[in-house]
Amino acid sequence: MAKRKIQELTTGVHDFESLIKDKTKKYVDKTDILYELALEKTDAQYFISRPRRFGKSLMLSTLQAMFEGRRDLFKGLEIYDLPWEGWTEPTPVYSFSMSKVNALTFENLEAALAKLVRGLCEIVKLEYDNKVEASVNFDEFLKAAANLSPTGKIVILIDEYDEPVAKFLDAPETLEKVRNLLHDFYEKLKINSDVIRFLMMTGVTKLTKLAVFSGLTHLADLSLSPRFATLLGYTPEELDGPLGENVEALGDRLGISREAARAKILEWYDGYRFSPQSERRVINPVSLGKLLGKDGGVLKSYWETTGSSTLVFNRIRASGKLPEDLEHVPADPMTLDVCDALTLPVESLLYQSGYLTIKEVVPAPEQTPEEAERDPKTESYVLGPPNLEIRASLKRGYISRVLGMKEGPFDTLVDRAKRQIASGDIREVVETMLFSLYAQVPPDWRIANEAEAKRYFQLFFAMLGADPAPEFPSARGYADAVVQRPDAVYVFEFKYNKSSKAAMRQIRERGYADKWKGGKRPVTLIGINFSSRKRNIDIPIVEPL
Repeated sequence: MAKRKIQELTTGVHDFESLIKDKTKKYVDKTDILYELALEKTDAQYFISRPRRFGKSLMLSTLQAMFEGRRDLFKGLEIYDLPWEGWTEPTPVYSFSMSKVNALTFENLEAALAKLVRGLCEIVKLEYDNKVEASVNFDEFLKAAANLSPTGKIVILIDEYDEPVAKFLDAPETLEKVRNLLHDFYEKLKINSDVIRFLMMTGVTKLTKLAVFSGLTHLADLSLSPRFATLLGYTPEELDGPLGENVEALGDRLGISREAARAKILEWYDGYRFSPQSERRVINPVSLGKLLGKDGGVLKSYWETTGSSTLVFNRIRASGKLPEDLEHVPADPMTLDVCDALTLPVESLLYQSGYLTIKEVVPAPEQTPEEAERDPKTESYVLGPPNLEIRASLKRGYISRVLGMKEGPFDTLVDRAKRQIASGDIREVVETMLFSLYAQVPPDWRIANEAEAKRYFQLFFAMLGADPAPEFPSARGYADAVVQRPDAVYVFEFKYNKSSKAAMRQIRERGYADKWKGGKRPVTLIGINFSSRKRNIDIPIVEPL
């Protein structure tokens, strides 16, 4: 008997109808959660933020089919047999993405917004008035659409509400005009809320919330809601259920068991926690789809290749942070819910963009009523990268976008270094490659002490595939770093404004490598000195034990 072909988990189809009708593609059923969301008939006007490529567009397309009453598309899904109003009394849906309102100048942005609204007006046979702003025409559109509706109500779905703002985040004067323009546009939704049966707006960040959302204070923000923490993304339980056969197929490709394949998926792509009140975590859907797809099968970073993160790494560079600084980031509730783009700290941007997630919730300390009145304390959080994929993305992005090294030459450098480390040729790696990497550090960044110089060393060597263990213990102290391989051991000591000889002398005097004496693996000692005058390392000393 021929083996049944497994449905593919797609990453490129964002239209619900197309996905359902393509029998080769798989839809993981989220309609039970969407049903709970859409069933509310009062104040059913929402906003949700999630990182890019987390399924927001597909969610909106599914909601559109639900409200339009396209029951035939939902056969076999949770909502099909539920008492849903759309099956008997559909509501007209108007769905659009603000990614279409994207421009490099404010004037072009105004024109793009006018074009979008003109298209909406054409749908309801309303003439666009060129004498007034796009926001006024949008107001007239909403009224006309409601008048045409059999129920007197309409559904509005807006994807990527923050997309028009992204190009202007580093141009404060233009940004203010953009935010005011969008405020006047979105405000019409509040003014006409009595005719809107359901509204959903999505975005990546809340960068514009203060100005834009001052006209949308009636929206319920679901971004941190425990009820909808698993609405976007896949859960570990779904790996065992509808995605089980795909996970098993991955295991076959990797030559490992289904359980081992599942564990690797969780290690690489799980870990996104979207609510402090829920410990539920989800898997990045685009990364999982690419891994399980016919062109996947390799555990690597997929998400970073699906879109630009220039803003994120510009902010990382401006803050002077290294990827290692982002492993245990203390945060308060405002970090997760910052509104103003002009004061947005890098930690908030990284959280909202998906590079950091909630790793731990720290309960508020106990306080007396008097203490609480004077200085009330709230719970706090520890943020960090959710998984191995994001750790790799942060390091690669740091090298290519912060230090300005092009990915092609850097990949060549990494491949060469890995081969040399594997063959035991550490000398060129530390004398040539490490020197070249330090030379990339921006001139306005200070490397003010030994600790800072060592942080760069740890990052660079990790990127070269060595992953040194820092502060490695011995009987008489701690080596700055040790790299252990099956066929070799490398022991490093670092100095600042001293000499490579001094570093080597300390390794030998304190016996940092003594534990490997007489072993089967050859041991190499490396003494390195960083010179603040040269802003680079001196020639390292490389000696056998």
